[in-house]
Amino acid sequence: MASNTYIGHISLLLDILLIIGVIACSISGCLRAIDSKMDITGALLLAFVISNAGGTFRDLILGTTVFWINNHLYVWLSLGVGAITYVIFYFNPKLLANRRLTQLVLLSDAIGLAVFCLAGVEKSYIMGQNFYIAIILGIWTAVGGGVIADVIANRVPLVFSSELYITVSFLGAILYILLSGFMLQELAGFISVMFMVTLRMMSVKYHWKLPIINA
Repeated sequence: MASNTYIGHISLLLDILLIIGVIACSISGCLRAIDSKMDITGALLLAFVISNAGGTFRDLILGTTVFWINNHLYVWLSLGVGAITYVIFYFNPKLLANRRLTQLVLLSDAIGLAVFCLAGVEKSYIMGQNFYIAIILGIWTAVGGGVIADVIANRVPLVFSSELYITVSFLGAILYILLSGFMLQELAGFISVMFMVTLRMMSVKYHWKLPIINA
């Protein structure tokens, strides 16, 4: 079990990661709803789901109180960011034709993937889990919300494609665990997030994919 000093130290990092992740994923969720022709209620639902579902199942697996029940900030933050994003595009729909929107969706999704992965790893350590459980729950925290949001939006979940998605979070979790063994958690976290975001964006740009079986 982790010491109280260690728990207090990484709890602050966990809170920071969660806030960044919720903001990034709320934008991504809202844009997915807009792409699926949903109204504002659908946008708010996807903003909330993609931001909180992965962490919800993680906390249930760990047997602890769900994080957004302990701190309602994450609820209002996801709904608020989702609402603001929807209103911006509602009153300025021409932005949807901007090619930069695609980059914004990819970037916000990549940031959410990265920081939620680290949040899952950190929460697992707080609960006294070992490194491989931390990696598994880090991956689930990163991709779980997106899977459920895509199902609601009637889309094939991105993680089931051959794109580098789960692989990014897997490699990022391992990198973070290795780096945090000999440097500050904050620095290890920053490097790992940058690695995951860069790898995700590069994989999309250059069409890096895992091999699949063509029967």
